[in-house]
Amino acid sequence: MWTGHLGVLFLLATSFVLQAESRKYEKKCKKIMKFLHVSDIHLDPFYNQSMDKDTYCHKSNGSKRTADYKAPYGRIGCDSPEWLWESTLREMKSKGADFMLLTGDSAAHGMTDTQGSPKVLRAMSLVSSKAHEVFPDIPIFPCFGNNDLPGHYILPNSSEWYETVLSYWSPLILCSKCPPNVTKTTTQEKLKKTFLNGGYYSANIANKKMVVLVLNTMYWYDIKYTDPLVDKIAENQFVWLEEQLILAKRRKRKALIMSHIPPGGDPFDFSYFWISKYTKRFVNIVGKFHTIIVGQFYAHTHKHDFRLQILNSTGAATEEKSSKSFALQTASVSPVYANNPAFKVFKLNTKKKAVLDYDQFYLDLVVATEFSNPVWQFDYTFSKKFPSKRKVIDADRIDELNQQLISQTDGRFWNSYIKGTTANYQTSQYDRFPLYCVMRYVFKEDFEKCREKLKVLGG
Repeated sequence: MWTGHLGVLFLLATSFVLQAESRKYEKKCKKIMKFLHVSDIHLDPFYNQSMDKDTYCHKSNGSKRTADYKAPYGRIGCDSPEWLWESTLREMKSKGADFMLLTGDSAAHGMTDTQGSPKVLRAMSLVSSKAHEVFPDIPIFPCFGNNDLPGHYILPNSSEWYETVLSYWSPLILCSKCPPNVTKTTTQEKLKKTFLNGGYYSANIANKKMVVLVLNTMYWYDIKYTDPLVDKIAENQFVWLEEQLILAKRRKRKALIMSHIPPGGDPFDFSYFWISKYTKRFVNIVGKFHTIIVGQFYAHTHKHDFRLQILNSTGAATEEKSSKSFALQTASVSPVYANNPAFKVFKLNTKKKAVLDYDQFYLDLVVATEFSNPVWQFDYTFSKKFPSKRKVIDADRIDELNQQLISQTDGRFWNSYIKGTTANYQTSQYDRFPLYCVMRYVFKEDFEKCREKLKVLGG
């Protein structure tokens, strides 16, 4: 009898201690959270280490052409072998993050053209399952990229595609294996409500002090074809976004926005991504709620970059804090567009509800391949590479950096910036002023005025 009572007392005491330790851990560790930003994995299950980039590292029928050297870790000009994603995950695991932003394009380029949409789903499933295997105890928030669709830039015409992808992603978003002290991100019911109707959703982080708004910006992209269903979902997502920001403001929360394709211009050819009316509407919304939005996180260009979103880019309003928002873009894992694989680790102050800093890490593919020694390296810390009196990463800091890129007396900022865009792979030919303009101006007409004003090419 006494043995039974002692057993009950022991269990109660143990439970109390565990709860106390959980609260202690949360109080101690959650003031500064770390999160990962990784993107554009472009996993290619058909990658062949012996094939040249001219064959896209694929063994084509009848072709006997092979490369001069084998590239088991990945090859510049090709998408990612499975090894590269697995290596990236292992390296990210060592950083001790609290959650991850996975901003789109899990599947390799051209997969729908050569292999069909089932192979796209297979690649997305592989990326998701490997991520969940390495990170079973933190939430992972994925979003759709242009290569994660039934066709390249072709949006689903029913909920079937989203239902299939949700079966891969819900264990990551809901963090099915997270410990009790990790904030519940959302519920399956809430997740399905918007995900099945457009592939977007919201999730709680930081003990519900903050929310991640995961957008599907493919609906706002200039897809060059007309579809009433796409137009309807595009509108619904705008309404939902504003509702979520109103709700966050009412609850005194802050928001992180993430998606794949950002508003604004392409640094390769300076075309503009979104339909113009959608860019204006989005910039109006984020400008209206600039005090609520901690940061926006995108990818797509495979280059590390910064972007300003200025509501009124001409006249005095340009310098008004309320008229500015900002976005951060991360370099890709895939080295297909002449960059080293890379990812970022951000520091988030949940008390101040602000992004403090980030570190970037990269894999030097040239050295790794030559010496058969794939070692991830620390690249830089934002606050040290781009020093400033400002202690957080916000729109004013990115505005300051943007102006430093065209300094007439100090070239350090430009040199640091341009090298970082490709994660320390050799940069191709570029022109400084168009890159300055595309960073600063989210509207195409303002970008063109900027280029007309700053005419000298080169850099």
